[in-house]
Amino acid sequence: MQTSARTSATVAHLDDGTPAAPGDLEVVRAFVSLHDHTAGSDDGLPPSAATIEAWLRSSTLLGDEPVSDEDLRWAIDVHGALRTRVVANPATTHAVEADRVLDDAVARTGLTPRFGAAGAALEPTRTGIRRAIGRVLAVAFLAGLDDDTWSRFRGCADPTCRAVFWDRSKNRSGRWCSMSSCGNRAKVRAYRERHAAR
Repeated sequence: MQTSARTSATVAHLDDGTPAAPGDLEVVRAFVSLHDHTAGSDDGLPPSAATIEAWLRSSTLLGDEPVSDEDLRWAIDVHGALRTRVVANPATTHAVEADRVLDDAVARTGLTPRFGAAGAALEPTRTGIRRAIGRVLAVAFLAGLDDDTWSRFRGCADPTCRAVFWDRSKNRSGRWCSMSSCGNRAKVRAYRERHAAR
């Protein structure tokens, strides 16, 4: 069964203007940052199946192969689990469930360690959307081996924003996906609140 078009009630947000993470890590940052908006609102919503599919195709992780609604629902679950790994405390029930979803996804994509002239890597052995998601998971897994790498993925502090950013600050004090958007809005809100209190 093929996916249906996204309704006009939501607007996909495939590129949020957040600075890129270094190297291959950008594929994880961009995937986890995917979100939709209700038309006329800036509040971030979880991505629709159509948004996930559009991003996978535009990022060339997925070619023109057909994908099923079931596969896209699975990709949404993987997206949510990766997002939980970024924004949730690892000891919470949500994080434990996210790990279970990710372990299952690794099995479904057939991720396999490989050695070659380009170096060691994890390669998905499935095709279609499972291969595409497997490529995202391979980068996420390797990043997770180094806590200093994974912990630099952070969720934006703006509660209406679903963007994930790569914290480049030395002391890991970054709070906003972009100072020119979410950071600036927070400063304006704080300024207005201070003046209203006076």
